[in-house]
Amino acid sequence: MEAVTNPKAYSKHKGALITLIIATVVFALAVTPGVYVAMMSVMLFDAPGSTENASILNFFYAIVSFPIMCILSNVSWIFYAFKLYKTAIFISLSPLLSLLAMAMFFSAMF
Repeated sequence: MEAVTNPKAYSKHKGALITLIIATVVFALAVTPGVYVAMMSVMLFDAPGSTENASILNFFYAIVSFPIMCILSNVSWIFYAFKLYKTAIFISLSPLLSLLAMAMFFSAMF
């Protein structure tokens, strides 16, 4: 039996595996606080006229999308199984886009 291993392919596989494991654990732990923050985010609309403010609306949608993105990031394991490592890493880190949007829209409110 002759085993042919490509060291470059193995390093991609190993790096993607480590990234997916860390991202899965971190975002799985972030789902519960994210859901509570999303439930409280309706308080953004307490002030009169806040429903017409586009930055508050965008901030609200970014907050609500975070727990959803955390749950959907687990789909990355399907792409990993099909050896689409770059796609798997991108999807597993997609909740970071929600965090970036939150920071961007929060700074736009002031």
